[in-house]
Amino acid sequence: MAAAPRVPKQLTDEELRHFVLGTFGQGRWTQDSPIVPDVWINFIRRAEQLAHATLRGVETIPDQTVDLLVTPWTGSLPGQIAKALRGQLSNAEAAEARIATSSSRVVARLSFEGLVRFVVPMTGWWQTLPNGFQDLLQGGLLGIIRQGGQRLEFIRFVTLVGLITELKRARTYAQVTSLYRIVRRLGKDPQDGHKPVKNTDEFEEDLHALLRNVDLNVVPVVEPDQKRIWLVNINRTASQTIFDSRKTVKADAAQRVFDTDGKGITFAVIDNGVDATHVGFLDKENQGVKRSEQNGTSLGLGDLRWSSRVRATYDFSRLRDLLSDAVEAPDRVLATLYLKNSITDKTQRDVTSLAERAEAGRGLDWSIAAPLIEVAHDEGYVQPADDHGTHVAGILAARVDVPEDFDRPLVGVCPQMTIYDLRVFAADGNGDEFSILAALEFVGWLNRDRENPVIHGVNMSLALRHDIDSFGCGRTPVCDACNQLVGSGVVVVAAAGNMGFDGATKQSLGNGYRTVSITDPGNAEDVITVGSTHRRDPHAYGVSYFSSRGPTGDGRRKPDILAPGEKITSTIRGNRTQRLDGTSMAAPHVAGAAALLMARYPELIGQPRKIKKILMETATDLGREPGFQGAGLLDILRALQSV
Repeated sequence: MAAAPRVPKQLTDEELRHFVLGTFGQGRWTQDSPIVPDVWINFIRRAEQLAHATLRGVETIPDQTVDLLVTPWTGSLPGQIAKALRGQLSNAEAAEARIATSSSRVVARLSFEGLVRFVVPMTGWWQTLPNGFQDLLQGGLLGIIRQGGQRLEFIRFVTLVGLITELKRARTYAQVTSLYRIVRRLGKDPQDGHKPVKNTDEFEEDLHALLRNVDLNVVPVVEPDQKRIWLVNINRTASQTIFDSRKTVKADAAQRVFDTDGKGITFAVIDNGVDATHVGFLDKENQGVKRSEQNGTSLGLGDLRWSSRVRATYDFSRLRDLLSDAVEAPDRVLATLYLKNSITDKTQRDVTSLAERAEAGRGLDWSIAAPLIEVAHDEGYVQPADDHGTHVAGILAARVDVPEDFDRPLVGVCPQMTIYDLRVFAADGNGDEFSILAALEFVGWLNRDRENPVIHGVNMSLALRHDIDSFGCGRTPVCDACNQLVGSGVVVVAAAGNMGFDGATKQSLGNGYRTVSITDPGNAEDVITVGSTHRRDPHAYGVSYFSSRGPTGDGRRKPDILAPGEKITSTIRGNRTQRLDGTSMAAPHVAGAAALLMARYPELIGQPRKIKKILMETATDLGREPGFQGAGLLDILRALQSV
């Protein structure tokens, strides 16, 4: 029987980060190239998988592509960058890349070769390198590195390219282990950085071993133009922050005293979908609904457009495929549209128009794209595939007088509010940063008449983990988009995240609790970031053990405020109710409070920062650390009384 092939243990994340950030004894905690560390690490991991598959004799080649989110320079156009990428990729590569643009960024799934050959040349960093830098590889590398500056960053870039190239070429156990030893030798811990290299001969040999097969002739020199790229990072995956609350935040008292129920205010729920057919979202003020209840007749899907307070549904998880397939496979677009049972000549013209705009390098036109991702509220209505968004929306806006599976009426914070359902998670539960960015930008487009906003606020009960060495805290693409939306006059409420506890260390004398664990978009300066507390006894129990804690990585106080997030009963699909936990459940309490303020005091519409200030200044101090509780427990009655 043949012996199993020898396969070395993979490099650890720590070893890779040391290599990417702290190579050559020149310790760095950051790096200057436009390719952020996590992009490098993802491509190194792909190359490792390929090398290990080769050693095992596996015929199936592991996926060698990475999903990238590209940020243009100010003044550069996402459409032009997308057009340039399509023009350089083969038809098969372009189809696999699924290139699409939002109003501010480009998303593309590329191989490492695609990154180096097509993306790097469009970066401002590459375009501003002095002439002759490629000749540096022919000389003594140690002296160049000791000079620092751009030369060091260039050698670092080429070394990373070299490592990935060599891993892809490796065919034997000895070759792979040799590369691993080089990574460990060159990847000095940044805390030990800036120490002179002792064995200069070995150092030079290590570098040349990585650089010997690097061909920079495939990376063309491009003159600066309108297709300049500022930054390339991972298109991060998103997750849902799920893990008698009206009385705890005094929403019931506020409604009685101030006679306000959120009527006239509209919030977007950016999540995995809201079941618009749920009786909890019936528009009780609608005459048709009233007649139906009086006559005892049931409403059908054909009545959904006018009978539900969920006014419209858009599926942004399909936007990327729509924009990519409009160019690469237009027939597939028409086959998968929600409108497939009512395809019109206009629908076909719109798909053609999307393709023509993309091929011309023009930006995304929401007036064309939005109807193509709208989920029609008619007989063809598609329910969400999961309950999370419906539960969140129920806390915010449901009203069920006689629930089928609950022993008392179920009333949300704003039982007359209108909702836009913006879906950013696909039916399989997958979501990403690009979809969330698109949804935020869509809200801005809807509100282009600032004096008459369509959507007054946004609730985001979702999370993207922030990698601290790839972006400044609070300056990730999704955080920037949230801040811009707040600047346009929209309240943005975000869950703090459920990263407050490390289950692996739950018996380590308290060390299982995590500080500095706020997730994006909760790290954004201007959003209202919400942590979780007990639904009935917040003073006794304080901050929920799972609730992410501050401060932020750059030292700001977060979360901003607390609301109930434990054992919260709310609506789920199929006219049912269920208890769920998480900061996902806490956030809509605060979103509802903001809506009540705007409904009672219309002069606050368009002033999200003032609303945030009111909510924080009127919160109840629970006597916990600011990094745990923020300003304290939400108090809606006191907030309304303070204005």
